[in-house]
Amino acid sequence: MKLQKLKSDFDRCGIEPAIYSVSFLEHKTTPKIQGLYSIWQGDDCIYVGQGGGKGGIRKRFKHHYDKAYALFETGTTDTIGWREGRETDWWKPESWTVEYFECLSAVHRTYLEGVMLLLFDPYCNDETYEDRQVINKS
Repeated sequence: MKLQKLKSDFDRCGIEPAIYSVSFLEHKTTPKIQGLYSIWQGDDCIYVGQGGGKGGIRKRFKHHYDKAYALFETGTTDTIGWREGRETDWWKPESWTVEYFECLSAVHRTYLEGVMLLLFDPYCNDETYEDRQVINKS
């Protein structure tokens, strides 16, 4: 599992979370837990995020599914990374996997999400998309 790369960061936070994996198309089976997740197509990271509150990470996936397939009945904002991804030949949401783990501390979630953004360089996160634009202009 790709999230095993966070081992030293888990140690820094003093946590040993179990890491789970599920097909993106089975996102409704993710539990309503507070935690972090990443969406993958093979070795390419599509998105990383965190979920808190009552709906936890499961609540986030309705929007990701809508963005992946250009379905916008829920008022989901269609950000540029998702739009550009859908226009590529390699974009295949039916092949995606989701890795996730529980993390109750909001501070740890914020820290680990930042690490995941840096480590995995997800295609659709706004932060990494904006960084690619700056680097490509250099």
